[in-house]
Amino acid sequence: MSFLLPTRYLEGSSAIGFFASDTVSVGLTNGRKKKLKNVLIGCTQTIKGDLGGFKGADGVLGLGFGKYTFTTKVAEEFGGKFSYCLVDHLSPKNLTNYIVFGHNKIETSLMRSMRHTDLVLGGVYGSLYGVNVLGITIGFTLLKIAPEVWDPNLGGGTIIDSGTSLTYLADPAYKLVTAAFNESISKFERLSTEGGPFEFCFNSTGFNESLVPKLQIHFANGAQFEPPVKSYIIDVAPQKKCLGFVSAGWPGTSIIGNIMQQNHFWEFDLERSTLAFASSSCT
Repeated sequence: MSFLLPTRYLEGSSAIGFFASDTVSVGLTNGRKKKLKNVLIGCTQTIKGDLGGFKGADGVLGLGFGKYTFTTKVAEEFGGKFSYCLVDHLSPKNLTNYIVFGHNKIETSLMRSMRHTDLVLGGVYGSLYGVNVLGITIGFTLLKIAPEVWDPNLGGGTIIDSGTSLTYLADPAYKLVTAAFNESISKFERLSTEGGPFEFCFNSTGFNESLVPKLQIHFANGAQFEPPVKSYIIDVAPQKKCLGFVSAGWPGTSIIGNIMQQNHFWEFDLERSTLAFASSSCT
């Protein structure tokens, strides 16, 4: 059975095609294969707008949470978990990301460094993965960001999304974060940001990461996420770096994008509604 359905993306593009129920064969870690029945597959016929990010791809694997998603279907079969690790987007081609559905056997050293926080599923977030953010520290200063910025019931909230590259911050948080980092990069020559999403770009000649204060995102349950500097001071061209945040407006949902998630292991437990993470080389 199949039916026609449009899909619309946040930046305005849309795709129209057919959804059909099919059987999918997946490889297991023991070398065997397993067939998953009644998996919903989409076949795009028409694209409107700019979906350039998908050019050259044979397909898109959506990781959203919902009744009919691939993630939920696989989670039902393999214990309700999936995990992934993303290498630096500028890494050599021989280094690859990975994703595992089900229990992932990880090293003891990684297990010891894992931090856990709540995963907010359903409700106002729909098929997205919500997290409870309590605040952001730059250097040794906790920024005075209004609590409503992190509250999805008051126009804010935060999701963690592997399908979004950059990190979006609701405007009240964006202004404070960029102002804090601008102090440390103000001595470098500002460069044009025309044609790109960034507001702060500079000539990186003589730049050293030690000049930039550390970023910490504070999650509920005491979990602190401290990404490497290269995940928020981003290389965009030779001798050109940009501050990798974009304003989500206000009201607006903040998004922790995949560049910010790089060099970390992430485990989504859909049964227990928890998110675990730890710094990792992803090898």
